[in-house]
Amino acid sequence: MKDFDALKDLWQQSKPAEQKTVDLQAITRQSKDTRTKLFRQLLFGGITLFFTVAFITWTIYFSNVKLTWVVTHIAVWIIVTTVLLQSILTLFTAYKVSLIDDTLPPAQHLQQWEDYYNFRKKQIQWNKPLYFFFLNLGMGLYFLEVVHGRPIGYIILLIVVYCGWMLYAYFILGKRILAKEEKRLKGIMDELKLIEEQLKAAE
Repeated sequence: MKDFDALKDLWQQSKPAEQKTVDLQAITRQSKDTRTKLFRQLLFGGITLFFTVAFITWTIYFSNVKLTWVVTHIAVWIIVTTVLLQSILTLFTAYKVSLIDDTLPPAQHLQQWEDYYNFRKKQIQWNKPLYFFFLNLGMGLYFLEVVHGRPIGYIILLIVVYCGWMLYAYFILGKRILAKEEKRLKGIMDELKLIEEQLKAAE
């Protein structure tokens, strides 16, 4: 009977440790999945923007499109420069994500996610409005030649559709994407904080 009680005590003592190990492994897998999704998303976005630059350049200067206004060429270069810089920034952000090491201890791993979260938050604060401003500045100047001599109805329709889409993309679609990313990052950090607290309590 004493042997049974001793075995029971040993099992009860080892059970919390096993539970922590399972939780830590699950969070590590979740962290890895989140990191992979973020990296692929940013990498795809950066590459897409780069090819957008190449497509715009080819269309304007190597196809049958003829632009005669100087302001239109200035507009094209504003757009190309803005999109190219955004592509570089997006690829750099993907690189930052790739540096997150899932094999580090919870405290260090949590610190990496917190550093990335703070970096991303600051980046969005200045990058989003600047990108929106310069992209639309370029498009606005470009449309001057495009709508020149067109019927007023066509001009109004173009302005309404374009402005409607850009406002939707900035204030609704963009915010949804960023809110989803923030929720994912906070979820990982909260779980890692919980694991860290459990490990400290077990010491």
